[in-house]
Amino acid sequence: MLQETVEEQQRDLRWHRRRQRAMTPRRLLQESDELLFWVEECLVQEIRIVPGWLVARLMVVLRHAHPELPGRLGRERRPEQMMEIIYDAQAALMAQGCKNRGPAEVIPLFARARERMLREAATL
Repeated sequence: MLQETVEEQQRDLRWHRRRQRAMTPRRLLQESDELLFWVEECLVQEIRIVPGWLVARLMVVLRHAHPELPGRLGRERRPEQMMEIIYDAQAALMAQGCKNRGPAEVIPLFARARERMLREAATL
């Protein structure tokens, strides 16, 4: 009984930590890929309506991707329609990912060799 309680608390703590992690565009893209897999699985299994647990996770991704996307989804739960919205969310997330990244810092790979060459050239 105590062991079960400890395991439940540890599981809840893991989920809490997972929720607290920042929702970066890269993580949201990974999540959208997984959701797309499950929506495609609904098509393969010929399920006409996407399950509620999947819609709830999708709404989180849509809210972060673009503010208009959850409104586009509305009450729609057909897999074909959801796939189109997921594709739009992925496009928005990719654009956000590009904007969030700044230019990379240039690391001079051969700085010492270049300085040595310049000193040698100056002495000639």
